[in-house]
Amino acid sequence: MGDGKRLKEILDEKGTNVRQLSFITGIKASTLYSCIQKDSSIRFDNALRIANYLNIDPMEICSSYPFSGDMTEDEIYPTIKDKYGFLDNSRIRSYLKFTLYPLMQLYGKNELPDVDKFLTYFYMLNDESRKEVIDFLMFKLKKGKDPEREAKVRSIKN
Repeated sequence: MGDGKRLKEILDEKGTNVRQLSFITGIKASTLYSCIQKDSSIRFDNALRIANYLNIDPMEICSSYPFSGDMTEDEIYPTIKDKYGFLDNSRIRSYLKFTLYPLMQLYGKNELPDVDKFLTYFYMLNDESRKEVIDFLMFKLKKGKDPEREAKVRSIKN
């Protein structure tokens, strides 16, 4: 069974459907339907969004993930399109390659869905609430910073 059929099974188990999943995750319904019909693999970035919504491990619906060596670089670092054509995605590639993936190697890839949820929730807040979250984090950094972890994070280049 491929990723598409597994996704369909999980949607049925969770009592949801492709349209709902598309609306919540921002993944086009046609992309999801195609994946299910062709029983094709799901890109890791899409699997993270889906997993966050369905409250599952991304590996349940993504047989090829960046750490297996099965995916190509273009699948890991997708080119983002806008209404005028293709955007330069070198900044996105640099961020993923030199910041996000090294952090995941230090602290574990299984926490990435939680980080994705946190960022999603953060941007759902109004400006005042986002400022409160930032102030709270800065306060926690003053009181609870782990010097060993800080040194490891600062060692990540770029």
